[in-house]
Amino acid sequence: MSLHEDLLARLQAIARVDLVSRLKDDRLNFPQTGELHVFIPDIHLITAARLAEGGYKYGSNNLGLLEQVVKSLRAFKLAAAPASEVVVYQIGDLFDLWRQVDGLDPNASAASSIQNDHASLLTALRDAGLNAQFLLGNHDYDLYRFPNFDAWQRSFLLAPSVMVLHGDVFDWVERLPDELQNLALFVFNANSAGTAALEKLRPLNRRPGGNKKYRDFIQNQLPAPTGRWRQPDAAGQDWNVQVEGVAAPGMLLYLKEARQKCAEANLTFGSHLNMAVIGHTHQARIAVHDTPGEFFALLDCGAWIENCNTLDDPTPRPNSQIAALGANEARIYQLAPLV
Repeated sequence: MSLHEDLLARLQAIARVDLVSRLKDDRLNFPQTGELHVFIPDIHLITAARLAEGGYKYGSNNLGLLEQVVKSLRAFKLAAAPASEVVVYQIGDLFDLWRQVDGLDPNASAASSIQNDHASLLTALRDAGLNAQFLLGNHDYDLYRFPNFDAWQRSFLLAPSVMVLHGDVFDWVERLPDELQNLALFVFNANSAGTAALEKLRPLNRRPGGNKKYRDFIQNQLPAPTGRWRQPDAAGQDWNVQVEGVAAPGMLLYLKEARQKCAEANLTFGSHLNMAVIGHTHQARIAVHDTPGEFFALLDCGAWIENCNTLDDPTPRPNSQIAALGANEARIYQLAPLV
């Protein structure tokens, strides 16, 4: 059984699972059969008191199921070792500091309150046996200031071809002043940008948020389109891949920006990136640029907040997605509680 199939079996033991998208292509240049990288996208945790006080339409989805998933991933990781390696990432916006408080939180009290309110889930996510890797998103960007979170990254490079980042950089990277252009590219390097760089970039991170209150929506006012889903199987065939030039423009969000910025990073750092893994948009999909001279893939892992729908069913469904990458194959699953 492959690591992909082992993961699927474990998910099906605790959830109803739909296959949102699958891409299997040797041009991903990520052939390692003994590795599986698993991505948990945006969760946007706030306290129950703040959810009510702020009058927010959306709280995080299916948190009980998410905790089960995290614990299952820990067991999966430990069972796979030492022959194989399973690496789990939470790729940003675990906390929603923008909704929990207004402005800068100088003492990290908002993060502490959120942790206390979701202690069981966060204990599972930060379990040493899971050893999850964490990214800073835009809604929890300020966590870099505090000792419990200052090891969190802005990007990961999965050599030789994959960049993992939250995705918010695509909201503002083209508006960077000239003196910060290199810092923007640094986000695509294998190293952390460091506290000084993060401090300089903080105003740019906050600017797209403006004075938004995020009461009715965070990213998507309407359910995010995700194409057609199907029941998962072991066939390994491509499914629901959004190809540039064929797919609707709304299914290609950030594909061009990710491709261009990874190309710039390749020139700057001598890397060979041809795939980006992101969250941020709350729209689960795999999109590709595929021409005779260039192949690039965007794996957008979705979210655990707001809603989505499918091409053949407009009914809103809570986003509850997880993605996996290994052996030149990427998959996105939608999960729902068994009962």
